[in-house]
Amino acid sequence: MIELMNEGWDWIKSEKFHKNEAKELAQREANSPMKTCVLKYDHFENIHRLPQDQLTIEGAPNFRQVPGYLVFGTGQPTKLGFINCLEYLLSDKTEAKKVLWTSMRQEPVVYMNGQSFTPRLRENMNENMEFPGATGEYIEWLQNSFAKTIKDQVEKDKVDPFIKREERGKVKYYRDTYAEHPEDRENIEYCVQMEGEDALLTLTELYDSMKTLGFDLSYFRLPIVDEKAPRDIDFDDALTAMRQTDPDSACIFNCQMGKGRTTTGMIVACLLKDMLFGDRDKKYYTDDKVTKEEFPDEDEYLEERAKRGQYQIIDNVSKYIPGVDEAKAHIDHIIDLCGVPPAGTGLQNLRECVVWTQTKHDFEPKKKRPFWKQMSKNFIERYVYLIVFTTYVKAFSHRDFDKSFTHWIDERAELREVIGNGVKNFNWI
Repeated sequence: MIELMNEGWDWIKSEKFHKNEAKELAQREANSPMKTCVLKYDHFENIHRLPQDQLTIEGAPNFRQVPGYLVFGTGQPTKLGFINCLEYLLSDKTEAKKVLWTSMRQEPVVYMNGQSFTPRLRENMNENMEFPGATGEYIEWLQNSFAKTIKDQVEKDKVDPFIKREERGKVKYYRDTYAEHPEDRENIEYCVQMEGEDALLTLTELYDSMKTLGFDLSYFRLPIVDEKAPRDIDFDDALTAMRQTDPDSACIFNCQMGKGRTTTGMIVACLLKDMLFGDRDKKYYTDDKVTKEEFPDEDEYLEERAKRGQYQIIDNVSKYIPGVDEAKAHIDHIIDLCGVPPAGTGLQNLRECVVWTQTKHDFEPKKKRPFWKQMSKNFIERYVYLIVFTTYVKAFSHRDFDKSFTHWIDERAELREVIGNGVKNFNWI
């Protein structure tokens, strides 16, 4: 029987099994966290942060390309922004033949009247909801549940005698004024009329609509908790997706603003394009260790180490696995290309971000310092895991990746402990 079920013979399952399955699905829907959420508009004032002389795509904030790579990034685009991006990516300006679009967002996304929205908790509207360990399939279910909740509320309002006729069919949402610290953001309430069958779409439905327009598009969801490092399995999933692409595939990544998670995805894509389609034996300069002979002043010594990303946690990691210095040099090169001008065309350089959090921590009011301290730990963890993943990729690219990253790192329990302790105790040295 098990063999038949594995072959797809679901009809052989008992009637009781199907009843229990339907009951579990109904309970899951009844307990959906989306039922108590409010809508938050994705775009905010000054969301576009790139220099004016860079290429801009209408409806796609912070759209950019990594110099020398068919790798792109953007904030969550509008429906028109999606079309504009795909038309550009598949034009003779890039010479790409197909597109792999990766959403790095863990939070569900829906589109109303061509604009993107995400659910937020009413009591915490300034921060993304988090679903640690969530799969792409679970996020897709949340999106469907959120869209259903919105539609049900609209239908309920249409027959509610206590709601004015001119307000029926409208959906309430919030839009904030941006600030670096979430507590400094102000939420403003708006209403929008929702009409027509296509007025409300999930992100997946929007991707499907792009395919019907004739774009050669593949869609991949890599849900990452905002500001956090990818999990081991996320790196494996990214590698699997990239191995299914061609050298002429354009790889584009997005999160909400197109900054943190997007940059991480772009870095990983550039690395894998190097190793899958480029000169994987190319050597990168590694002899840049900061010495006290060169910088005898302790403060200058630590500052220069920070600029070059030479932290104690990375020194500790290098004691457990060979090839870390070469891997760091390679990924630092890519981080610079994905980072801020003039070296790159993007919004964020991980090494500079770690230094930036120290400055914010030291000069912000005391009550805000824990936020910046945690941000520094998030950045250093992401940086270290990118270096470790690069070490793995460079070692296993010649072996056709016959061992997964998760398996490889599971064999090194002490490495997880070194990274965990290093992040926990990180103090900018």
